[in-house]
Amino acid sequence: MTDTLAALARNKLICTGVELNYETPSDPNPRPGTEAAFDALVTQYYKLFRESIRADVNFLRSVKDSQCIADFDKAVYNLRTAKQHDDNSTAKNFYAMWTRDRPWEAAAEAFLGAWAKALSDLEHVSLLIRRDAKLTKSWRDNASVEPDTIFETVRWDLNASFSYGNRQRMLRNVNARRQRLAPGDDVRAAVEHICAQEISAQDLTLPMPFYEVLDRLGLLGKRNARAALLVAYSVRAATNLTGEAFLKRVEETWRIGSS
Repeated sequence: MTDTLAALARNKLICTGVELNYETPSDPNPRPGTEAAFDALVTQYYKLFRESIRADVNFLRSVKDSQCIADFDKAVYNLRTAKQHDDNSTAKNFYAMWTRDRPWEAAAEAFLGAWAKALSDLEHVSLLIRRDAKLTKSWRDNASVEPDTIFETVRWDLNASFSYGNRQRMLRNVNARRQRLAPGDDVRAAVEHICAQEISAQDLTLPMPFYEVLDRLGLLGKRNARAALLVAYSVRAATNLTGEAFLKRVEETWRIGSS
């Protein structure tokens, strides 16, 4: 399975110049032997299939779908949803049928087998795209507005680096905000702006409680309070000042910027 996923990633890179964003999933041997371990396995593949590589899966399915891909999509969604949402009877019934009359190891084996078939079909579609110039261009165009792609461009421009987990957290925020864009918005420009905001806000802390800054500026509870706080964060990012020196610089910067 790992080789097939790597082949899919390689085909995307060749076609689009963009890497497939994923964390290699586990392929446990022996298979999970408890309900909790089975649920953890499902969650891992749910995050991979329906979050990390979702945009590519959707594009590949738009080119050529298959029953194996559809079956796994249904399985991973229902198996995870059954444990995440008590009010989804369809998912709970699906979970009960999947795990009925077989040990947890067998349930996990069936799940991983479904994943292997779906992944094989996805890799096959990616190869078909790689051999077709028009489809290759479509995949490249689709990848050019993916939050992952834009995030990497902005991250490079800002000379920033993050752990995989921190990067994924920021991308979830970016995706959530992207979904609120209005029809007709310039998607790439808007997502670039969102990514810059997310990246710039990382690891910024003030050398004192924020309300002390606002109190110094006489802006506690005022309309410009948020704007002034952004100035304070900018001063913090650009200097190592603390205490009175920090407050004085913020005050000077705010006076110039708001004049």
